[in-house]
Amino acid sequence: MRIPNNESDNFSKKLNDYFVEIENFYQQSLMPCLAMREVNVMLQDGSVTKSSTFDPKLVLGYYRTFLKGLKNWEVSDIQETTGESNRIYCQIFSSQDNYTIKGYFGIQFNILPYYKLDKQVIQIQKKLFDLSIKNSSVMDSVANIGNNTIKQELKNMALDDLKFEDLFEKILENQELIVNLEDKIKKIERSYPELDKAEEMKNSMILELENLVIKLYQISPNLIDYNRLMQGEEGIIVYFDIGTEANMKGKNSSKVINFAQMKPQTKARISELFEEIISGLRPSS
Repeated sequence: MRIPNNESDNFSKKLNDYFVEIENFYQQSLMPCLAMREVNVMLQDGSVTKSSTFDPKLVLGYYRTFLKGLKNWEVSDIQETTGESNRIYCQIFSSQDNYTIKGYFGIQFNILPYYKLDKQVIQIQKKLFDLSIKNSSVMDSVANIGNNTIKQELKNMALDDLKFEDLFEKILENQELIVNLEDKIKKIERSYPELDKAEEMKNSMILELENLVIKLYQISPNLIDYNRLMQGEEGIIVYFDIGTEANMKGKNSSKVINFAQMKPQTKARISELFEEIISGLRPSS
């Protein structure tokens, strides 16, 4: 059962009230970690522009302090994901009688790559361009020689007058011909060792460029819910799930809990757990 919920019983309403406080205090306390600062960066064309970023290390430090203050919850390691979704988050757990409470605190953000302000970026890009121009003429020579070699081989075998479809079928049926043509092409390529050297140089320069890339972290510091998190929206997220131990382990974690069947002392302990979080998040006066 997801908190906040739409149930009308008193305990559900109480949990929703706790959630509102937690969400508000969580957002307030996290905001300093998401403060954006301007930085100068370089674009691919070498032009310089300004962009902004926050520091993920501040978020990690915030979560470590927050988790350390929770004495009555089990806490997970802080997780970082990048790629399809960029997140930093932590999860907390508690078991009370036959019930399990899970909490999720996280952020979802964008990562934008730029180049550092370094003249090497322009220098390496120019070298790559010059290399590609020089290499293309060599590749053209290899291609021409290769094409002429293949044409001559086909002519020697009286296959040069066949239509493309018939020729393609003949080649597929003749593995010896395929191997023979491949060997001749490789022999031609070996006579141009500068191609291998050019490829090595290109890979080396690309690696140099990658080392000059910096990542900027950007986020809209608004509150989002679970659905918007799954849709990839930027923002700050917190939610809780409460269920029986059996439901939380299976596929029924969203099943509504009948709080009328929950013991009063269990409700009291769960309330204390939420109050502990509020106390840990509430800004000091």
